[in-house]
Amino acid sequence: MFSIIRTGLDAANKDLAVISNNIANAGTNGFKKSEAQFEDLYHSQHNNSTEKATGMGVKTIKPRQSFAQGSLQATNGSLDLAIMGEGFFVLGQPLGRSLNASAEQRAFTRDGSFQLDREGNLVNTDGLPLLGLGQTPINIPFTANITDDNSVSNSQNFELLTEISVDSEGEISATYGLDTIVVVGQIELADFVNEHGLKNIGNARFNETPESGIPTFGRPKERTIGKIQAGFLEKSNTDITDEIILMLRTQQAFNGCGKMLQTEIDVAKKFTSR
Repeated sequence: MFSIIRTGLDAANKDLAVISNNIANAGTNGFKKSEAQFEDLYHSQHNNSTEKATGMGVKTIKPRQSFAQGSLQATNGSLDLAIMGEGFFVLGQPLGRSLNASAEQRAFTRDGSFQLDREGNLVNTDGLPLLGLGQTPINIPFTANITDDNSVSNSQNFELLTEISVDSEGEISATYGLDTIVVVGQIELADFVNEHGLKNIGNARFNETPESGIPTFGRPKERTIGKIQAGFLEKSNTDITDEIILMLRTQQAFNGCGKMLQTEIDVAKKFTSR
């Protein structure tokens, strides 16, 4: 009986840890809440004609990630991007390490808070570059010489970058000077056959696994991939009220298991003292 009660305490404790993590990240952009998962434990006895299964408690299995769409918050930032529908932004390693990102180096996120670094690279708040077409970093020059074919090249006789815009299909346009608009990049999103198989590595980022399958890359609004909403950020999909209710229920289960364990200890003491 002691071992069975202990499995209940362990399960409740792990459930509380998952709920606490959800609540702690309720304000994290792109965070996806988790739900604790459990399985019953049985001990089977066999004889020639029957099989008897006896309950032996409960065990915790891998938490299930919820990828439900989070609410969108308007920021009016030109490089604050939210995905409406399926898909993930693709992040590479810091640019000082490599120019391209291999499968082991890529990370995937729904947090679309981006900015330009000092060299004009489009990066997230941790300095990881957002990858575009061909899984290469996106660079937006701060100054440029506009040629006759409306392309951009660095020059001493330059026009200053004055505005950046991203459309719903992920095309990045830069305005130089007063009214010269140039397409400077294209965002690609990643989609997975089984997004629940992704490995959570923290900071609202994920790695692919054999369970998730190989990512399919495409422009926003292609196939099943969602569109981009510029000037918005996707918030956490955690509902604080629901999580607090779950925490209270789980805390009661933990306390109940604790009382049962104390009762078993008291009974054992009485028998051993005789």
